[in-house]
Amino acid sequence: MKVFYIKKDEFKNRYDKDFISRFVDKELKSEKRFYEYAIGRFLVKTVAKKCYDIANPEILIQDRGKPVFKSEKLCFNISHSKNIVIACFDDYPCGIDIEFIKERDLVRFSEYYGKKFESADDFYAFWTQKEAAYKIDAEINDSYSCKFESQYFLTIVSNKKVGDISFLDALSVS
Repeated sequence: MKVFYIKKDEFKNRYDKDFISRFVDKELKSEKRFYEYAIGRFLVKTVAKKCYDIANPEILIQDRGKPVFKSEKLCFNISHSKNIVIACFDDYPCGIDIEFIKERDLVRFSEYYGKKFESADDFYAFWTQKEAAYKIDAEINDSYSCKFESQYFLTIVSNKKVGDISFLDALSVS
């Protein structure tokens, strides 16, 4: 499985808003959402073309809002938090969630979820697993969790085996 990411601030410094707008096909309510959406579409389409030789990476939206490639069997999933937009790619359904790590009321969350969270890592492992699992329309048979760039926590889930994971900066392939 390959995971590609983009730092939003680096992307915005490299490309002007006119270029970025080419990746937005709907009206979005906020500037923040505009950039998350556009960068996510740029990331997925660029990686599909350059790394997987998909000539036309047209994206369709399935019933529950899940984006998929129209003409290929390559599966992907996108997540974003603070300055990171990230996507995983595999031959099988996969889900990813990334969260910026910040202080949380672990006592309150433990009570609410009926699960004892001993640390922020415990909470974020639970939360990102829950969010990544929601995004996949298949049984989850494997998962991988880690801290990413020390300020983020991420989880990847798959209905097969997650296997070896490569983390790659998508701007280096664009």
